Amino acid sequence: MDLRGPSGHDPLYEDFTLTDAEMAPELDEFAANGGFALVELTPRGLGRDSEWIREAAARTGVHIVAGAGLYHDRFHPASIARASDDELTDWFVEEVEVGLDGTNVRAGIIGEIGSNDDRLTTAEERVFRAAARAGLRTGAAVSTHTHLGRLADEQLDTLMDEGLGPDRIVIGHLDDVAHIDLDLCSRIAARGAYVQFDGAGCEYYSETIGSQLATDVERLEAVSALADAGFASRVLLASDVCRKRHLVARGGPGLRHFSGPFTALAVDLLGAELAQTVLIDNPRNVLSLERPTGGH
Repeated sequence: MDLRGPSGHDPLYEDFTLTDAEMAPELDEFAANGGFALVELTPRGLGRDSEWIREAAARTGVHIVAGAGLYHDRFHPASIARASDDELTDWFVEEVEVGLDGTNVRAGIIGEIGSNDDRLTTAEERVFRAAARAGLRTGAAVSTHTHLGRLADEQLDTLMDEGLGPDRIVIGHLDDVAHIDLDLCSRIAARGAYVQFDGAGCEYYSETIGSQLATDVERLEAVSALADAGFASRVLLASDVCRKRHLVARGGPGLRHFSGPFTALAVDLLGAELAQTVLIDNPRNVLSLERPTGGH
């Protein structure tokens, strides 16, 4: 699975290049530690590999849910800029209903779709609106990429403006910060969307923010606080393994951290019932295809 971005000679992008040989043991250990399902949100334009998804699922028995996504506009393929709004919507629909990249591996979720700066660019807004329209047509939920939690409200506004229900929207990377903003998370959850903490195991110093990232304990404390506020059904947990530094072989947490130590910590700190809600029930609800009954 090659996750190389368009600027492969930049050391940053070399860190994002993950090969089949590197990922195979990661997935094996994920399964060995009790992992049985994985949502793979590598977007188009970042080396998404549909055949790898098929082969890895068959080899390991792990249920891999593919995403139909586009990263922020710097990574959009040229064909996206040339497409009309309707063509862009149709592309997302085809990814869900027909298959990815000419295969019959169908996406089970739309995402991740991303923004990167302090505003949605014109190109990014087009993608968000097309994704929302496709979500209405297919019943697939839409999962987003925020940069350091920025534009969470704007992303949600844009998707809902197209008529997509907040319960079909996941706002991602809200823990990719030094200190989780509970006011922001509560606001997103109160509107009915899902708050996603997807940095499980990533407790290292981040050059991007110039600080240590939130710890797993802090993530789970935030989950507990949101649950106490009545938002247990609007929290998702995940592990955004996408860089060499994340791999076990490179000293990182790897995929196994989520299915093993992190899940055990969640049960310990949250209790079995709340852990079941955020680790099993909420993802199941998001990944159900809620097809509209009419009007679209």
